[in-house]
Amino acid sequence: MRTLGALVAGMFAGLVVGVLLAEPVVRLAGPPTADVSVLLGFAPAVLAIAGAAAGVLIERRTR
Repeated sequence: MRTLGALVAGMFAGLVVGVLLAEPVVRLAGPPTADVSVLLGFAPAVLAIAGAAAGVLIERRTR
């Protein structure tokens, strides 16, 4: 159950970080091209998956 909690917490943290990093980049870069839009669109999801993996790895290491 602890692993599931670490997974959810890591996913949520990664999603928040992804949104917080992607939004300023979009606003500073101006009108994005199609390639940049796709890349920044997937950034929160990719960071959510990375956060979930990091949460599980950290939780297992502390046992």
